[in-house]
Amino acid sequence: MDGRWKKARWRWRTPAVMVAVSLWAWVGVLGETRARLVDNGYEGVVVGVSQAVEDEHGAELVEALKHTLTEASRRLFVATDRRAYFRTVTIVVPREWTKVNLTHHEGSENFEDSDIKVDEMNPVYRHQPYTQQNLGCGAPGQHIHLTPTYLLNDSAARGWGSRGKVLLQEWAKYRWGVFDELGYAEDPAFPLFYISHRRNRPSLCSDREVTGRLIDKLHLSACRMLPSGEPDANCRFIPYPHQTATSSLLSDLAIRSKEVKHFCGTEGRPHNSAAPTKHNFHCRGRSAWDVILSHSDFEDGANPPSDHFENPTFRVVQQADATYALVLDYSGSMNNHYRVHKLRRIARRWLLYEVATGSYVSIINFNKNARLVRSLTRVTDKASRKLLANSIETKADGGTSIGSGLYVAARQVLRDSANPVILLITDGEENENPRIDHVLFDVVKSGARVVTVAFGEEADLQLEKVARSTGGKTFTVIDIDEGQMLEDAFVGALTFQPPQPDTPITIFETVYKDGGREASSTFHVDFTVGRNLTLRLETGAQVSSSSPRLTNPQITSAPVLIGPDGTVYRNARFDPDSSTWLLVVPLAEAGLWQWKVGLSGERSTSVRVRIVSLQRDPSVQPITTKAWISHGAKDVNATVDRVVIFAKVMQGNSPVVNADVRAFITPPHEHEPTQVYTLRDNGQGADITAGDGVYSHYMTHFTSPGRYIVRAQVTDGGTAVIHSGTSQPVRRRRREVEEKGEEEEEEQDMDEDYIHTILGVPERCCGSVIPVPRDSTPTGNFQRTYSGGSLKVTNVPETDVLAPSRVRDLSVALVGVGWGRGSLPIHASVRIRWTAPGDDLDSGIVSGYELRMSTDVRNLEEENFIVNSSSSSSSSSSSSYNNNNSMTGWSVVDLSGLPVEVEGGTHLLLNVSLTLNSHKTYFALRAWDDVGSVSEVSNLAPLYLDPARVRTSTGGMGAWVVVVVVVVVLCLLVVVAMLCLARRRTRTAAQKLI
Repeated sequence: MDGRWKKARWRWRTPAVMVAVSLWAWVGVLGETRARLVDNGYEGVVVGVSQAVEDEHGAELVEALKHTLTEASRRLFVATDRRAYFRTVTIVVPREWTKVNLTHHEGSENFEDSDIKVDEMNPVYRHQPYTQQNLGCGAPGQHIHLTPTYLLNDSAARGWGSRGKVLLQEWAKYRWGVFDELGYAEDPAFPLFYISHRRNRPSLCSDREVTGRLIDKLHLSACRMLPSGEPDANCRFIPYPHQTATSSLLSDLAIRSKEVKHFCGTEGRPHNSAAPTKHNFHCRGRSAWDVILSHSDFEDGANPPSDHFENPTFRVVQQADATYALVLDYSGSMNNHYRVHKLRRIARRWLLYEVATGSYVSIINFNKNARLVRSLTRVTDKASRKLLANSIETKADGGTSIGSGLYVAARQVLRDSANPVILLITDGEENENPRIDHVLFDVVKSGARVVTVAFGEEADLQLEKVARSTGGKTFTVIDIDEGQMLEDAFVGALTFQPPQPDTPITIFETVYKDGGREASSTFHVDFTVGRNLTLRLETGAQVSSSSPRLTNPQITSAPVLIGPDGTVYRNARFDPDSSTWLLVVPLAEAGLWQWKVGLSGERSTSVRVRIVSLQRDPSVQPITTKAWISHGAKDVNATVDRVVIFAKVMQGNSPVVNADVRAFITPPHEHEPTQVYTLRDNGQGADITAGDGVYSHYMTHFTSPGRYIVRAQVTDGGTAVIHSGTSQPVRRRRREVEEKGEEEEEEQDMDEDYIHTILGVPERCCGSVIPVPRDSTPTGNFQRTYSGGSLKVTNVPETDVLAPSRVRDLSVALVGVGWGRGSLPIHASVRIRWTAPGDDLDSGIVSGYELRMSTDVRNLEEENFIVNSSSSSSSSSSSSYNNNNSMTGWSVVDLSGLPVEVEGGTHLLLNVSLTLNSHKTYFALRAWDDVGSVSEVSNLAPLYLDPARVRTSTGGMGAWVVVVVVVVVLCLLVVVAMLCLARRRTRTAAQKLI
């Protein structure tokens, strides 16, 4: 076969293939993971071991993973009522490992895309297993994180419970989008305790009462109660050793029972929607089982209960070198805007400098037919790189058959290849058979991941479907781009190659095209990078309109780098093969640097600069960033879909917090200005957890249908620090307990060793906020850039359809009270806090709020919390009507005159005076925008009063009132005494005169 598509082959394939394509395309949209549930068995589950993990105990680690996954599979089968188990699992170990028996020498799976990652500890979580969850209820997580210490050290794992059960819990979060059903120490949103029927109860979900004691964790004594009746920050719930509860698995750490095998909400296991847990908040009180059954794994009766179960089979592999097929559009439209010349320039640079040694590369050109230009060639040296680079052409004509190029890549070039990747670059809409739909089954079956690049505004709308169905990526290049966007796409394809010992980090990028005699700017080199600092200055290869050939721009002096101490680094060399100037500094000093180049001043001249570096010291992890979009390659209907932009900033596995992170969005049409969003790591709006190093923001501005390009820029902002982890307090030995802690009705023995075992486990992380330790290390000045790919939007709203986002951190605290003869009602001063949402989700300024208070949480539930259209932030209405038109027990807090209309993300703190009619009052609020769209109801903020404790501590008045009264009385007594003494002296003196 000569590499050309034979049209006759297609005629007999159409009906069967179209059915298969539908199946595979459906599989591709299940989630970010490639794992799928087929006949009750999960297939394609991938466990990746980081190259940072040494292979000294590699064989033992692999066996531990097999044992843990086998146990988790059995528990999964029980917990899902015989609906699911793990059937096939691939364990990907580092390429450097030599002490592990491989079942297959090479695999296409990679660490970055693993469902379960085994890596060095995150100092925030330490050795606690956790799932990175960045989206809301029902949405998949990014990955599960396990440490080698957790898997191999029994003492480190014992505190978290059975490894198989723990992995099942994390799989539920990762796959089905449920959350923990327990409290977190000192967390403002998800506390350890809540008050129900005037009793302190642990925050959890169980089908039967969980009994235990409240114990001070520092002194092993009775818990101290606050004036409100709540336990103080040192109080912990210690469950008795013997429990009868069988749910919930998501509360298992709080219950501590081997009998816990099910989720809340399964038959006969009621869900506790009243507990202030992370799951209840994000899933609006729905049970975990309800959320799980709504997932596509089980939706509409999929994978019903079955008696068939089998232990998982394991593949142990090392990731293979990538096998690339460059599928390049050479149709006539590629001549427009000199696209084909830009393609040649960037593709050559990628082949000469970027693609990893050991990779295989082939080149396929297509117009109305496909042609194999270069068969698979292994990249071994400069000669092989140059051979491939010289195969990139510039002659383009004819029609467009994208399917022909994909078919040759999938069926001829990449057949039976390990780790196949297709890089598809096209600018046109298909007008020749075969088309994408005709060959998609073959592409998916080949196992290739497809990275698609839409060149210009008219690129085919099926490109995202190809990437989505194959687990690939999508990029877009606009015609006024000078090469940065296209290079981003080529670099994006490199993520599918095995991890390299030294990965270049982009610390600065810019394009200069303003004319003038000189181009220059500054950039920072931080303490984690600086080795082989490289300036890549693209000459902005210009194309003459009269003669379409490459010409060099007018560079009058070679580029230079100027170090912080003023040292000038010259010796830049020009590479004619890639039209690029290169200047390398072997070890760059940390500080502020400058690049500079002399230009001719011609207005057509442009310069693109990219500064990359390797990490400074192999023992010090570099600061890195990654950016992505919540919907990935999925089509977006902006009238209903909520798109989130993410950026993750880390030093190794340590979060970098308080950084300045911005997303720059290039709209579909060239004349439209760039949009800028400030991403936040504050646990509000689009962000799930504050302080975890993941920054986010809703994308709220859509000008027209088309492809939007996302790019992130990160700087220190003068405040960024590297999270050093949380330290555990030193616990003292038991002292004599003068009074018992609060106990449940059932009494059991609880010896000191048992208590120390429970309290010896590190505090569970993480709830709504991860506090930043004071000893965290400042990053100093740094900057990073990263491409987040592109997003295809099919529909945009014609009107304002975005309501304010939900407030998540409403809190109410008692400041002072005045007692009416020691009984209710109470006149109180309270402090109310929350973070302002925006007019559109987390952007802009809301038009108003309605803050309600009630003694019954049902009055503040979503269906009963209807904001009156005449409401305003100054509303002081005190009643409403329920569905039966009878009066309900809630009132509106008067916020008139208070500064509540502020920019989204602003922290609000208000002091108000209230009359409280109960010992327990709940607060909730909604915001509305300028067209009357309302947010979801906020979290419930409880305010507890214990009259006996408050009166005891204040004598019926605030402490300061008592002090003032005592002082005034003493002063009066002194004054009276002095007056009496003075009067006596006066009488005595008068008598002497007489």
